[in-house]
Amino acid sequence: MEQLSLKTEKFFDILNTILSTLNIDEVLTTVVKEIKILLGADRCTLFLVDKDNNELYSKVLQADNLVEIRVPITRSSLAGYSSTTGKVLNIKDAYDEGELKSINSGLCFDRRWDEKSGYRTRSVLAIPVKAKGEVVGVFQALNKPDGFSDHDVSMMEQLAFLLGIAVNNALSYQTIEEEKKLREYIIDDIEEGICILDTKKRIISANKFLEVMSGMRYSTDDMAGEYFFELFPNFANTQLEEKVNESISHGFKMAALLEVLEVKIIPYLDEKGKVKKLILIFTRV
Repeated sequence: MEQLSLKTEKFFDILNTILSTLNIDEVLTTVVKEIKILLGADRCTLFLVDKDNNELYSKVLQADNLVEIRVPITRSSLAGYSSTTGKVLNIKDAYDEGELKSINSGLCFDRRWDEKSGYRTRSVLAIPVKAKGEVVGVFQALNKPDGFSDHDVSMMEQLAFLLGIAVNNALSYQTIEEEKKLREYIIDDIEEGICILDTKKRIISANKFLEVMSGMRYSTDDMAGEYFFELFPNFANTQLEEKVNESISHGFKMAALLEVLEVKIIPYLDEKGKVKKLILIFTRV
């Protein structure tokens, strides 16, 4: 009874942390560590889905430093299978090919991670994490003595639902904060046009100058989410499109000179130096 009471109290401690944080790194580290203790697993990881790169990624603490890890999403891997199918996997022995094939003929476990580290993965619990009906991640737990019980699965399904809310909120907050940082560089001056694009060349935001450029056909609200070169077809297949593509590919600042406009292209990079967004600054010449 004391053990049940302790675990129940711990469950609500985790619940409080999950619902109170807007920091995605805290979700990936602190929350996962608390769930690991509650589950009695040896290792736990919360992978998030990166649709653009078809990868699962997470962050783990190594010598007090946060290190990002990435794995490709494939139906043959355990986490990848859970991600693509939305199904729970509860494996007794990851090395038992018969057990894996009984679930899906293409399912396998990549032993290279174990061989490099000297670790021996046995029991695996993979739970899809969903937000708004869509899989946004996979919670994976390893090596609980005697394997994971039905009670563990039930508890983790409840926590996965809450993790989905936390992940969605944290990533939304992160996006808002990044937008604020970008806007620090932007003055809504009618003398210059400023437009922020994502790496798919869709408009994230723009100032009033772009409305004038469109012949007042579109408001800045109308532009959000639209493909830039469809709204402004006169710029398609020009030096501007060429330089935008180069900046996305290589992360360099570029400039394009058009008939009556000069366009500066400034990439906004993440901590790994990968282009996340582009800032286009239009100036009359």
